[in-house]
Formats: sequence, structure tokens, C-alpha cells
Amino acid sequence: MTTVVIAEKPSVARDLARVLGASGKGKGYLHGGGYTVTWAIGHLVALAQPHEVDPAWKSWRRETLPMLPERWPLVTLERTRSQYGVISRLLR
Repeated sequence: MTTVVIAEKPSVARDLARVLGASGKGKGYLHGGGYTVTWAIGHLVALAQPHEVDPAWKSWRRETLPMLPERWPLVTLERTRSQYGVISRLLR
């Protein structure tokens, strides 16, 4: 069994990997010694914009308030989508 460690940023992941003996390199992660170390790059996801939840919320009108969906979805950010995919695959 491999333990996945998610660090805040690549430099912290490299330090953790060195201590854990994870010297093998993969695309977006380091591995070895029973560990896989990967990293986030800032925020990986954000709350969806109101109009992405309900098209009626595209323009703000008093009658559409309050905007309280049962569940507010998360969306992956374009600049971090690739690393989000790496982390998702490692956690499966």
C-alpha cells in the first residue's frame, strides 16, 4: 500500500519526498519508499460562478435572492487543471 502525501507547493513536496525516500519522478509527483508525494499549486478548485449554478442568476436581481442552492458545485481552475488531474488519479 502506498501513502499519498499532498503538499502545499512543489518545493515543500520535494523536501518531504527527500525525507520520505521518494526519489522516483513521475509527471506531477515523486514516489518511492511506500510514498507518493504530490503538490497543489495555489487553489486547485473554486466555487462555481452563480450563473454556472443557475442561468437565472447571471444578472443580479432582487427577486432571485437569496441564491441558496442545495449544493454549490466546485470547478477546477484552468491554470491548475492538470495538477488537479494528477492528484485525482493518485487518490483513486
